[in-house]
Amino acid sequence: MEIQGRIKQIFATGTVGANGFQKRDLVITTEEQYPSDIIIQFTQSKCALLDNLQVGQRVKVHFNLQGREWTSPQGEVKYFNTVVGWKIELIQTTNVAQHTQQYQQASQGYAQPPQGYQQQPQYAPPQQTQAYPPQGQPQYQQGQIFNNMGQAPAQEDDGMPF
Repeated sequence: MEIQGRIKQIFATGTVGANGFQKRDLVITTEEQYPSDIIIQFTQSKCALLDNLQVGQRVKVHFNLQGREWTSPQGEVKYFNTVVGWKIELIQTTNVAQHTQQYQQASQGYAQPPQGYQQQPQYAPPQQTQAYPPQGQPQYQQGQIFNNMGQAPAQEDDGMPF
């Protein structure tokens, strides 16, 4: 399984038990409508995967979901889940708006568009023409004309049988 998000916190590697078992936790915040903070545990040699990461970076974490049962000394049974990471990828982001603005300023020689001029985004270079509107663009149709009462005017008979 995998999950994407922004790194919120990276914990130091800790040693658990007498056998020297190593674990390291990472918290990422998902970038959904309702963000969640998810803690992901890396163990043994996988702890080193977090060494070169920084808070704020966007990542994709590959993980396995593990569950276990535990019985307390009082006999109460509890269940726990652990999200165990095994691979992490840095998601490269570029500031498209910044690059677009720099290109437009360089090509026009303006620090800002002239007053009263609003720059529109270009969907295709000027030398290319599009036979159809780009997908996702609204297509307009001529509407029907209505009178003051909201009724369509009566159609004149043009003598055609249909």
